[in-house]
Amino acid sequence: MSLQARIDALEKELQALSKDVAKDGQARQKLLTVTQQATAMLETPPETIWKLLFQPHLNATIRTAIEMGLFHALNKGESAKTAAELASITGSDKLLIVRILRPLTATHMVIETDHETYVAGPVSQAFAIPALVGGFKFMHDEGALCCTKMPEFLVQTGYKNPEGPMGVFQHAENTRLQLFPWLMQYPAKLTSFLTMLEGWRAGRTEWFEIFPTAKLLFEGAKIDTEHPTLLVDVAGGYGYDIQTFKDRFPSQTGRLVLQDLPSVIDDIKELHPDIVRMKYDFFTEQPIKGARAYYFRSICHDWPDAKCREILSNTVAAMTPGYSKILINDWVLPDTGSPLLPALLDIQMLAMLSGMERTQTQWKQLLESVGLEIVKFHTIGKEIEGLIEAVRRT
Repeated sequence: MSLQARIDALEKELQALSKDVAKDGQARQKLLTVTQQATAMLETPPETIWKLLFQPHLNATIRTAIEMGLFHALNKGESAKTAAELASITGSDKLLIVRILRPLTATHMVIETDHETYVAGPVSQAFAIPALVGGFKFMHDEGALCCTKMPEFLVQTGYKNPEGPMGVFQHAENTRLQLFPWLMQYPAKLTSFLTMLEGWRAGRTEWFEIFPTAKLLFEGAKIDTEHPTLLVDVAGGYGYDIQTFKDRFPSQTGRLVLQDLPSVIDDIKELHPDIVRMKYDFFTEQPIKGARAYYFRSICHDWPDAKCREILSNTVAAMTPGYSKILINDWVLPDTGSPLLPALLDIQMLAMLSGMERTQTQWKQLLESVGLEIVKFHTIGKEIEGLIEAVRRT
């Protein structure tokens, strides 16, 4: 078989495989990893570097298309639209639209059906999802700015690992505020950030799907006047996780409590009425004593170890030994061979919060330092967050 025939056969096989794995998450992820490894083998080093050099240009193009309303316009109806029609819909210059859409058609985000004629592709259709739009806005406007300023900041510190309070974010934004107080000043940015978090969580494996909830949480739960609370979602944002838990276990007894800062709690639009909304700052004493479980989703990675010890210590003091659990839903990086996504998230945490994604060894050291004992790391693979189950050490 000739080389071209082998390539053609591989193309057909990949097309068939793509359809076959569509409903099998693990198989799809494996195939994606294989194709990414193949790309890395096929690209020459200069090709890879040139692609990286121009990634900011592509991101800026997408951000501009969002602001112009191009994705929204393309997603209206299924028929193709000309650049002139898009100009009429968005009020933007026709030539600018053609230039903005050119990189997007080259990357198959938008499909070019004819001369200056376009239809939405799967990626541009996904930009109709508010969480993805909000996420892209936040990561481009704030996240990318901090990453751009990171080399400049680190050279000034002699390449010391940032541990706050004055880190890359403060340097980039010219502020003395931490990220979250800073966001409170900009409601639109805060909304984009919180919407991004909800979108990140949606569609991913829920913690109670990898944790034997009935056996380790419900069994032995003493729901009475002394221990009325089953689950406390600490700094749970708009309540996506605890609402999902309520939906999954609608008849389970025990109080469910969502805690977050006043500005977040006041901004909640929809939440099951049985879920208690509580305004709480996790740098203060935990007001709910003796709950069955205290749940932290993507909290510790926002902070360096010293601040994490403050946060966790407040909850550890409220726990009933031999009864209460802390459940931490976060990335648990392998000590070697980390996947790319959590490795890049670690850099994002470094740049914006002086925080970090932690390895299993680092988690053990952190939790033991506040009087916790890890029962188990619950996980289904390196490509997804794990759940750390810990109890108060006696």
